Amino acid sequence: MLSGTTFGYINGIITMLSLISGMYVTHVTKIGIIGAILAMVISDPLLDAYAIYVAQKANNPDISPSVAIRAFITQVGLQAMFLTIIIVSPTIKQGLYASYVAGFIGTCLYGYYKDLSLIDTVKNLISIAALVCLTIIIDSAVYKRFK
Repeated sequence: MLSGTTFGYINGIITMLSLISGMYVTHVTKIGIIGAILAMVISDPLLDAYAIYVAQKANNPDISPSVAIRAFITQVGLQAMFLTIIIVSPTIKQGLYASYVAGFIGTCLYGYYKDLSLIDTVKNLISIAALVCLTIIIDSAVYKRFK
């Protein structure tokens, strides 16, 4: 997770799948989901990249901003992909399922590209699934409590 690309990729997938899942179970409209994703595309990658840069600069004053730039570009690209999936999907549910498929295939391809072991890729997939399930459980409970 130390490289900017790896951080941006994993963080981008988890953030988007959790966001879309949580908004789906709380019955947010498609336009609401699109608006929330747009807000994330604008703010989340920029803030994460800045945090990475500041943290690395504290340990190494001569650090290049390239790690932060890679994290930013990776996250924006991923989040734009999920935004596109939601926009072109006929229903929110289809967009959600397409996002799951894209996220899991993307994680597998990234593991292959980075030459991760099968065990590490499976751990990443399980971690993503667990975080998404936790989001769904919590957001479902919140929706039932406050609807």
